[in-house]
Amino acid sequence: MKTILSLMSLPVIAVLVLGAAPLCVVVVWSFWTWDPSTYWIRPELSLAGYAAIGEAGRWTVLLGTLFKAVLAASFCVVLAFPLAYAIRFLAGRRLALVLMALITIPFFTSYLIRAFSWRLVLGRTGPVNEALQSLGLIAEPLDWLLFSDFAIMVGFIASYLPFAAFPLILAMQRVEPSLLKAAQDLGAGFWRIVGSIVIPLTLSGSFAGFLFVFVMVIGSQTEVQMLGGAGAPIVSIMINDVMRVANFPLAFAISSVVLICVFGVLLAGNRIFGLARLFEGMSK
Repeated sequence: MKTILSLMSLPVIAVLVLGAAPLCVVVVWSFWTWDPSTYWIRPELSLAGYAAIGEAGRWTVLLGTLFKAVLAASFCVVLAFPLAYAIRFLAGRRLALVLMALITIPFFTSYLIRAFSWRLVLGRTGPVNEALQSLGLIAEPLDWLLFSDFAIMVGFIASYLPFAAFPLILAMQRVEPSLLKAAQDLGAGFWRIVGSIVIPLTLSGSFAGFLFVFVMVIGSQTEVQMLGGAGAPIVSIMINDVMRVANFPLAFAISSVVLICVFGVLLAGNRIFGLARLFEGMSK
């Protein structure tokens, strides 16, 4: 029995060592002092890194990144919900398998290739502009389709939609079709069933999908660089720029603020939507 418990504790230890420990180091080092003579940090308490966040428009970049993350995560959940509903309640086993495969196929290529493909699609000579011109809807190509916040958002949604879909599919599996059938027998329409039964029972999956996309967007930079242009601001690029000049306390301070935001969203969402309910009954 002790051997089994020891083996079961290994994954927990691995998560703590590989995941939590580096984050704790980042937070601690964010309060250390930068030593320009050695191009490194020394263990002297300082808030210079956090004070520097308010300089050079860094707060604007941070807030803009959080806004993009919330917007992209919300769109992904909205788009993933009907997909998860169709897989659970409308599609047969074979069609559900095909839909799941279509969700997974984009992961067979790199983020760089996927982002670059949208660059071709949204460009001045891309199929979107050509289709709009052939239909007579525009007289000349639309420049704002590429190298804009719109293009960045399209890239985010296309890249991270599966991260919202899979938790929702898992949550949908816990909704018994008999509940929907009983509601239909009582005279409830489709939208009444979705609003009164399906959405409340899948809130944990919706929030899990939202959280996954939220975290992925905050840490992404490929879509921003490829679709937003070289000057497009986002936290990950800002941290890279700070690291290039070896200002490690500032980079760690920015990372710590991002961690606080993520954990705040996690705790608030778990309290409101009950993220833990997504894993209820998995040990049965």
